[in-house]
Amino acid sequence: SEPVNVAWDRATYNAVVRKVLPKDEWTSVQNGAANPEEPGQYLVQVLDQKGIVIENMERVVDCSLLSRDRLAFNKNILRKYIRECSTKENYMGAPWLVKPSLAKKYGIETSLPEKLQTARESALFKLKKRKGPMDPAPELAASKKAKKEAAEKAKEDKQADSLTSSDPKVIKYPIEDLDLDAKLVVKENQTVTARPEPRNDNSVPQDCFEAVVMTWQFLNSYSVPLKLSPFGMKDFVDSLAHTDDQHPSVMVAEYYSTLMNMIIQDRLKGIAKPILLSGTAASTTTALAREDRESSIMTEDDESTFDDGDLSISGDSDYIQRKKLPHRPINERVIVVGQGWDEMLLTPPREGWEAILVGLINELGSFEAIPNVDRILNHLVPNETSQREDVELLFPSLPYDDKVSILVFLVETVAGTSTIRQYIEGCREELKALRQQKLEINKEKKQLQADWAEFERQELIESKHAAFEKAELEQQRSAAATPEPSHDVDSEAESVNTNGERSRSESRQEKLKRQQQERELVESRRHQDLMRQRALSKARSAEQKVRHDARKKLVDKENALNRKEEQVDRDMRRYAIARVKPLGSDRFFNRYWYFDSITLDHGTDRLHVQSPSFLDLEIVRARVDKDKVLKRQEAEDPFGGLDELMKIQEREIAQGLLIETATREKRLQLERERTLDTDDEDDEKVSEKESVLTNGGSHPHLNKAVSNTKLFIDETTPVEHTQARWSYFDEPEQIDGLMQWLNNKGVRESALLEMLNSHYDLIVGGMQRRQQDLLHQLQKEQHRRSTRTKTVQATEGYLGYVNKLSK
Repeated sequence: SEPVNVAWDRATYNAVVRKVLPKDEWTSVQNGAANPEEPGQYLVQVLDQKGIVIENMERVVDCSLLSRDRLAFNKNILRKYIRECSTKENYMGAPWLVKPSLAKKYGIETSLPEKLQTARESALFKLKKRKGPMDPAPELAASKKAKKEAAEKAKEDKQADSLTSSDPKVIKYPIEDLDLDAKLVVKENQTVTARPEPRNDNSVPQDCFEAVVMTWQFLNSYSVPLKLSPFGMKDFVDSLAHTDDQHPSVMVAEYYSTLMNMIIQDRLKGIAKPILLSGTAASTTTALAREDRESSIMTEDDESTFDDGDLSISGDSDYIQRKKLPHRPINERVIVVGQGWDEMLLTPPREGWEAILVGLINELGSFEAIPNVDRILNHLVPNETSQREDVELLFPSLPYDDKVSILVFLVETVAGTSTIRQYIEGCREELKALRQQKLEINKEKKQLQADWAEFERQELIESKHAAFEKAELEQQRSAAATPEPSHDVDSEAESVNTNGERSRSESRQEKLKRQQQERELVESRRHQDLMRQRALSKARSAEQKVRHDARKKLVDKENALNRKEEQVDRDMRRYAIARVKPLGSDRFFNRYWYFDSITLDHGTDRLHVQSPSFLDLEIVRARVDKDKVLKRQEAEDPFGGLDELMKIQEREIAQGLLIETATREKRLQLERERTLDTDDEDDEKVSEKESVLTNGGSHPHLNKAVSNTKLFIDETTPVEHTQARWSYFDEPEQIDGLMQWLNNKGVRESALLEMLNSHYDLIVGGMQRRQQDLLHQLQKEQHRRSTRTKTVQATEGYLGYVNKLSK
C-alpha cells in the first residue's frame, strides 16, 4: 500500500503498490518493453489526482518505472529521522535516546527510568567484568595512541615530501597578474606579445581631461531636462577650443545657456538650492592664504561670521551670494555688465548669454569652485568702458582651462536644481519598472527553453517512430519481392509428377491465363503498397506541417523575446544616470573606461585608457621584484611609461617628506613660542598688541606669529599628485589585439576580458559606424570641392550643431 509514481504512456500517474510479484509470476512484457530493465516487478493500482482508485487500472510494471515522492513519508525517511535525532549504546537491549542537543532545545527529560537505568548498569558491569583483564592501563593506552599518531604523521610527511619532489605544484587560476610567468604568457599568445599602441588626444590638456569628460557626460545624460540635443565628445572638445570671435559657435551658446537657465529657473521660483559651501579646513586654508596675499588680518570675532573670505549666505535665498569687497582685484564694471542676470530665461537665439554668465559668476562663483574667478572676470570685463558687446567678443579668447572650470562650476550647481532632482527620481522609477520587465522576460525565456526541450524530445521520438515504420515497410517490400511458390504451382508440380501426359496436353491458353492471374496479383499488391505509402506520406506531411508550425511558433516567440529584451536593455542604458563605467584594469594597472553615449548615432566609439594611479604605483613600488616588473612592462607594454610614472611618484614622495619635515619644525617652533607666554605680564602684552591691531596699528612680534601660523597652514596643504594620463583605442583591430594580449589567468585581466566581451558589440559597432560616417563625409567633401570653387563655411561638426530640443 505504499504510494508511488508510475511512468505510463509518456506520462506519470499516482499509484499504490498492491503486490510484489515473485520471480515465477514475472511477465515478459511490461509497459511496452520487451525485456525488464531491472529485476523486479510490481502490481500497482493507478489513482487519480484526488487519490481515488481508477477502476480496471491495475498494471504489472517493471521496478524502473516506479519512483517515490522525495518528501513522501515512508520507512526510509522514518529510519533516517530516528538515526539523526537519537543515539543508542552498544549493549544488549539498550534503548533509543534523544540526542542531548535536541533534548535541551525542546525540554525533553534525558534521565533513564529506574528499570532501564538498572538494566544499563547491569549490562555495563557484565561487559566490564568480561573485558576487564584484557583492557590495558590508561597510561599504556595513551602511549600507544601517541605512537600511532606519530607514525601516521611521519607517513603523511613522507608522502607530502615525495609529492613535492616529484609532482609540480598545482596552481589554481586566476592569480595575481604580475605573478604569472612571462614566458608562459608569451608561449600561449604567440600572435600578440605586446599591447597595441593607444592614441593620445592632444586636443585636450591632460589636467583637464577628467573635467571635460565629466561635463560632457552630464550634458548628454541630462539632455532631456536641459532641453539640449546630445553631441559627440569630439565636437564638444572642438567647441571648447573655438577662438573665432567673428563666427561664434552655436553649440557653445546652447550648452552655456541651458545650464544657466536651470539656475535662473530655480531663482525665479524662489527654490534655489546651492553650490559648494566653504566650511571645510581646505576652504579656510585657501581663504587665509588669500587674505595674507591681500595684507588684511581678521580678528576672532570676524572669524565667527567669516565664510570663504568674500562670501556670505543670504537669509532669504539658499544660494551663496558674493559681497563686493573693496580689496577684490576686479573691475567695478563687472556688476553693471552682469546686472539683472537672473530676471529672465535665455531663449533662442541666446543673445547676450556672455553678459548673463558674468553676472552669475560674479554673484555665485567661489574661489573653491572657480579658482581663477577674478582673472576670468577681468578678462571678460577689462576696463570701466566695457559693454556687453565687448564681452561677447572677448569670451572665445578665454584660456581653455578657465572655460572648463566655468563649465564644471555650472554643472555642479545645476546638479542640485529641482528640475534635475525630479528627473533623477523619474529615472529611478523607470529603472525600477524596467528591472521588473527584465525579470518577467527571464521567466518567459526559461519557459521557452522548457518548450524547446519538450519539442526536441517529441521530435526525437517521432523520428524514431518514422525510422521504425520505414524499416518495417522495407521489410514488407523485400518479403513481397521474394517469389513464393503458390499452392497452384505446387499442385501443378504434383500433377505433373503423377500424370505427365496431362501436363503435356495442357493448352497454351491456360498457361497464359495463369500467368495473367499472377501478374494481376502482383499488381494488386503493388497497388496496395502504393496506397499505403501515399497514406503514410500524407500522414507524415501532416505531422511535418504540425512540427513546422510548432517550430515557427517557438522561433517567433524567441525572436519577440529577444527584441523585447534588447529594447529593455536599451531603455535601461538610456535611463541610467552614471554612464561612465570602469571596465577593469590590466596587469600593469592601466584602467579601461567605457563612456556609454547611447543618445548618439555612434554610441561608444572609443575605449579610453587611464594610466595607473598613485596607489597603484605604490603597489608596484612595494613589490620585491619591482625591477623585473619594469623590464616586463617595457617588453609587453612599451607605450605604458610605467618607469617614468614611478620616477614622478618618487619625486612627489620626496616633496611630501620635505613638506612634512618643515611642518613638524614649524609646529615645534609654535609650541616653544606658546610656552613663553604663560605669565600675567605676557598676557597684558598680548592684549596691548591686540588693541594696537584693532586700532589699525601693527606689532612685529605678533605679525611674526601670524605669519608663522599662515606658513604652518600653507605647508599642511596636501601635495597634489600628477594628473593621470589618458589615451584611447578607436579601431576595431586595436580592440581585438588588446583582447588577444590580455591573459584570463590573471585576476584583473580575467575580469577585464569578461567586461570587454559583454560590451564588445557596443564598442566595436560604434567604431564601425563612425568609420562609415567619416568615409561618407570625405566623399561628400570631395564632391563639394569638385563642384564649387568658392570656400564655404563648414556645416559639419560643432559648427553645424542645431539644438532640436530648444523651444
